[in-house]
Amino acid sequence: MGEPDFAFRERLLRVVSEEDRPRVLIATGSVLDIIGRQYDRFRTGVPLKGLEAGRYRS
Repeated sequence: MGEPDFAFRERLLRVVSEEDRPRVLIATGSVLDIIGRQYDRFRTGVPLKGLEAGRYRS
């Protein structure tokens, strides 16, 4: 089983900008994963094939 949302959210909150904090606090599942990718953070700790961080940067 993968890292649960609450644990991943805690890790993300350490690195996201103040602007993204509200989104992280309410996001779940794949939306949380997409936000994490923008900050090079992944539930598995490494990018998954086809989900490289550069593809999701804004």
